[in-house]
Amino acid sequence: MANTKNEKINNNLRPLYVKEIIFEHTDEEHFLTVYDIEKILEEDYGIAASRKTIYIDINTLIEAGYDIECIKGHVNKYHVLSREFDNAELRLLIDSVASMQSLSCNQAKTIIKKLSRLAGPSSDCLLHGVEVDARPRSDNNQINYIIDVLIESIKVNKQISFKYYEYQTSTKKVLKNGGKEYEVSPYQLVCSSDYYYLLGYSDTYEKVTAFRVDRICGIPKLLKKSSVPKPDNVCLKKYMRESFHMKSGTETTVSLTFHTSVIDAMVDRFGQDLDISFLQKDYCIAKVNVPVNNVFFAWLFGFEGKVRIAGPFEVQDQYIRMVSKEMARL
Repeated sequence: MANTKNEKINNNLRPLYVKEIIFEHTDEEHFLTVYDIEKILEEDYGIAASRKTIYIDINTLIEAGYDIECIKGHVNKYHVLSREFDNAELRLLIDSVASMQSLSCNQAKTIIKKLSRLAGPSSDCLLHGVEVDARPRSDNNQINYIIDVLIESIKVNKQISFKYYEYQTSTKKVLKNGGKEYEVSPYQLVCSSDYYYLLGYSDTYEKVTAFRVDRICGIPKLLKKSSVPKPDNVCLKKYMRESFHMKSGTETTVSLTFHTSVIDAMVDRFGQDLDISFLQKDYCIAKVNVPVNNVFFAWLFGFEGKVRIAGPFEVQDQYIRMVSKEMARL
């Protein structure tokens, strides 16, 4: 009786297994016959099915909208013509996961393996040159569970509490806030510079703060208290722009002159709507709004004179004083 019941369940699920087999083993260059599918069903899934039944399953999948083509011949062959994601899209996703330093090595490899399987037979080719172990990574193996709680808390508009750590040395972690839990009203999850952040209102700091998700210690607790509404004077987009890559600072309109060879870098930093005027053969000028701080000056210094501050004088003077101070420390 048990075998009959299992057999019935398998028969109900059989069309899904047929779909899985076709998507896993075929693409524009790889094909399966009904005999091949019948063999895989029996060997990998323990399901015995007649070829007539498999023909019906394939036609059902085609009628349901799956892009499966039949190549007619002495023996009909089947393959997938298109998928949810093409190989270029999957490679973009895979490289994004590979570069995400908030993920542990094992987590990154697991996600990449799942993504590559969506490519079917070309999965091995898709993974060529993907390096996961080549960069520093988080050792927090609970990221998935942490993100689940954060997503839920944002959805239900409830506060969360968690402990948060920082590194005292390269291997020693120390809990911040005296080991006490932070209570946070979560607003948004943000990916920036290969790390994942939670933006939310911190009761401890009494302001909107960014927390590195991989430095949350343990699984956050979902509290019964409703989240504090986002302060009216806080623009999350502006906060992200000023807090990630740059520290906070007084946003100022600064005129920059720069060599034409660094126009790409200027557009990357300030956007495609940057209004550029050409001064002479090899130099341009543009006005940009930036938080004036040491991070901005460090970015400027990296161009080795190809980008210069044309004004205002106060910003020029601030930059000169910073560089002079660093020279005096050498």
